[in-house]
Formats: sequence, C-alpha cells, structure tokens
Amino acid sequence: MKVYLIHHATAFSLEQDPERHLTELGREQADRLGARFAAAGIDPVRILHSDKQWVRETAERIGAVMGLSDRLALAGYPIDTGDDVSPFMAEIAASSGDLMMVGHVDYLRRSAAKLVSGDETVQVISFKPDFGTVFCLEEEDGDWIVRFGWRQEHAAG
Repeated sequence: MKVYLIHHATAFSLEQDPERHLTELGREQADRLGARFAAAGIDPVRILHSDKQWVRETAERIGAVMGLSDRLALAGYPIDTGDDVSPFMAEIAASSGDLMMVGHVDYLRRSAAKLVSGDETVQVISFKPDFGTVFCLEEEDGDWIVRFGWRQEHAAG
C-alpha cells in the first residue's frame, strides 16, 4: 500500500482573496502533479482533502487531470495544523488500496512521522520549498518507508 502526502498548491493570501482560491501558479502546480501522477500510473482509491478552499481546489484539479474526480473525498475528521493524526492512521489501516491526502504541512509531516517511526514528533520528511510538494510512503513488510518525494520541478517531468 502507498500513501501520497500532498501539500496544497499556492493560494492567494486572505487579504488578496478572503476565500483563498488557488493562484494561477497554484492551478499550474496542481495540474502538473495530476499529470505526473497519471503518467506514473498512480491509481489511489481515494483522494482525501480538508474543507479549506485552496486544499479542496488542489485536490479537485489533481483528480480532474488524473480522470479520478469520482474518488475525491472530504476527510471525515479534521486535518489542519495540530489536529490528531490517529483518524488518518485508522483510515490507512482500513483502506483497500492506495490513498492520497492533500492537506497542510504540519499534519502531513506528523502523519509521515507516525507511519515511519511511530512518533509524530520525529521529522522524516520536509516540505521544502513547499507548495505543491508530494511524498510517497509505502508499506513494506510491515514497515513504512519514504519511497520518493517530488518538488514542483520533479512534477514537471
């Protein structure tokens, strides 16, 4: 099983757009990720996201480019900075296939740490430069490993 942890694409600031839609750059970032996932044959059973406009929009664009819009799902639990990662860990354990989670850096970082080390305070990945970055974690013989990371220049091909 694989879990893809995706930091949302670039959005307008609250001052620029109170709803925080993706910028043109952010739309390009999300589309590039979707194209790279599709080209790699990545086929998640669900593409989870938070209720934040910019996160949902990132997930929607990735799903649309992949032809998997029917697999988009609002996470049934909070996934913002500081939220408990246990519900996501339970969803991973119960999943019948690969999952994508589009979300916020702190939550994604702590989720990766929990999977890889069992301790969410240990840093095992770093989302830098940040927006539109993805990490793939894979379960292998009962252990989770970081399989790869893509920054935007990797997503371009």
